[in-house]
Amino acid sequence: MTTAVHVSVVPDDTLERICLVALNGELDHTNAERFRRDLQEAVGSQPSDIVIDLTGLTFCDSTGVQVFLAIRRLVHDRGCALSLANPQPRLSRLFHLTGLGPAFGLRPTVAEAVEAVRSGRPRA
Repeated sequence: MTTAVHVSVVPDDTLERICLVALNGELDHTNAERFRRDLQEAVGSQPSDIVIDLTGLTFCDSTGVQVFLAIRRLVHDRGCALSLANPQPRLSRLFHLTGLGPAFGLRPTVAEAVEAVRSGRPRA
């Protein structure tokens, strides 16, 4: 049985307009829809840049990647940026093999992901 992926908003007042979200667990076809809803709820309706910390995400299949693509589209449609941080080696390889690493602003640390969304933020 798959361990559900848990979405947690990480409060950090120093991040200004950036929503930092941490994931824990496994993401596959059995829980992808729930993950999508939880992540959309965590992101909220207000436009903000998103950094997703993947440190605790131990598994992701193609269904999970589709959810990440949907969230990326939502964030970009709002004129904001998205970056994924600190993937496990297996997940990093998945993004590398699919060519999606650059599309997600994949970074090795949360600090680098924060900097990536700050530099990618649309100019007013």
